[in-house]
Amino acid sequence: GSTQLTAKLDPEDTREVMRAYRDVCNGAIGAFDGHVVRYFGDGVLACFGWPVAPEDDAERAVRAAIAIVRELRQTHPLPVVKMQVRIGIATGLVVIGDLIGEGASQEPSVVGETPNLAARLQAVAGEGAVVVAEATKKLLGSQVAVTDLGAQSLKGLDQPVHVWRVDGEQTA
Repeated sequence: GSTQLTAKLDPEDTREVMRAYRDVCNGAIGAFDGHVVRYFGDGVLACFGWPVAPEDDAERAVRAAIAIVRELRQTHPLPVVKMQVRIGIATGLVVIGDLIGEGASQEPSVVGETPNLAARLQAVAGEGAVVVAEATKKLLGSQVAVTDLGAQSLKGLDQPVHVWRVDGEQTA
């Protein structure tokens, strides 16, 4: 709801809300060895498994997402703002390559189906929810509790995608 929020708040207040949001995202993603690749408005593209690919990337991505949801519920940059987030996680091959932009806005390009799938997944997640695609779910094993949401038709994809909602971490 950032578009509605910016219509209600002064630009300085909007900046404070976005700064608090990005600080939470940066902290959680970095704590689990992920990398923020790009911001688009209130969206964040993060990669795990780059530049080094440990075997538990999917688990670390989900744990970072859980941390973001939890921390944003407790973040109150302004009394009138309730922080919410929807997160989609997909696993697959991407090409991270040429730098795009110039100066402070320079960032690596990320190309492949995976970032697009993640964006579509977050669109079907409810407020405060994390959803994952089938490939990610398979890599999680029993480390994370999930609920099967079934096959979902996602904008721009020809075939429905099996989606799982993350319910929380489990202890081994």
